[in-house]
Amino acid sequence: MRIIHTGDIHLGSPLRGLPMDKAKLRQAEIVDGFRRLCTYARENGVQAVLIAGDLFDENAATPSLRADVLAAVENAAPVCFFYVSGNHDGRTLDGETLPKNFYVFSKNHGWHSYELPEGVSITGIDGRDMRVDAYAALRLAPERFHIVLMHGDVSRPQGADGISLQQLQNRNIDYLALGHIHIPMMNAERLDGRGRYRYCGCLEGRGFDECGKRGFFLLTVQGGRLVNEQFVSLAKRDVVDCRVDISACRSYYDVETAALAALKTAAKTEDVVKLVLCGSHEVGLRKDVSLLAARLSEQYFYVKAVDESRIRIDFEQYKNDLSERGEFVREVCRMAMSEQERAEILDVGLKALAGEEIDL
Repeated sequence: MRIIHTGDIHLGSPLRGLPMDKAKLRQAEIVDGFRRLCTYARENGVQAVLIAGDLFDENAATPSLRADVLAAVENAAPVCFFYVSGNHDGRTLDGETLPKNFYVFSKNHGWHSYELPEGVSITGIDGRDMRVDAYAALRLAPERFHIVLMHGDVSRPQGADGISLQQLQNRNIDYLALGHIHIPMMNAERLDGRGRYRYCGCLEGRGFDECGKRGFFLLTVQGGRLVNEQFVSLAKRDVVDCRVDISACRSYYDVETAALAALKTAAKTEDVVKLVLCGSHEVGLRKDVSLLAARLSEQYFYVKAVDESRIRIDFEQYKNDLSERGEFVREVCRMAMSEQERAEILDVGLKALAGEEIDL
């Protein structure tokens, strides 16, 4: 049996980190990404798709968006979809007429199980129904292969969206399919002597806090065992974090050349890129991150440039400098502080005196 583990798709999310035209296009692409997943499932013999919460962004889930998503699910039949709500999609689908191949877990306001062929069971609980006393109610027969579907944070078991791994141990769970954390766990972690757990990550990167490959996990269960796990990415674009050391740069042209060289190996032209300038450089180097971002965005889908580089200070050079800049350097050097703090203050101050953009 082939099973997809996905979640945290956040359909309708406003994507505020991009310009309006790019954000609208990305919104449409992410919806199309979910359609591609549905098509992939149907065409590749997948029997079940597990959606571990946050399918939608609640306030952005328009009636037309909900209709498009449910139509994609229905068109993927005979693939079955199993969905628990997360902390963002709330009651988005309450009152909707759901396709026959779309299964939810809220009807009993607690745990609910669905039995699949080959001895596989899918058990889940909606995030909105999860309470501390719910763990004791989870009872699973040892002879079946049990997948448990949940949305929450295992690092904060006592928090509002927390999940206690300790209280899920020794309950005959074979695979705990989690949503909420947007970074995929390429290697599932051990839950107990029998089972493992994993976060699937989001389906596509939506912002600069979701850099790197995003996709879903394709699981193969055979003979009561998980025999294969594969990470599959159908993302239209990746969000790439690219760091460029400009320590050797002497001009804006050098900075742009270094950035282009780094992006050539780090990103594809269709990607969303966060370019971070780093390293240390001589006073007076023109970096102009706005111009740099605009120039690179002509070659990539979108580039955001951030300057984290530092100015190299030769303090002897400013000992007798009568300029405003020299007085500033000497004053900072007289102050009691750590070398790290001194470097940061000098960097910001000298940038301000030179009229450069400052990223704080």
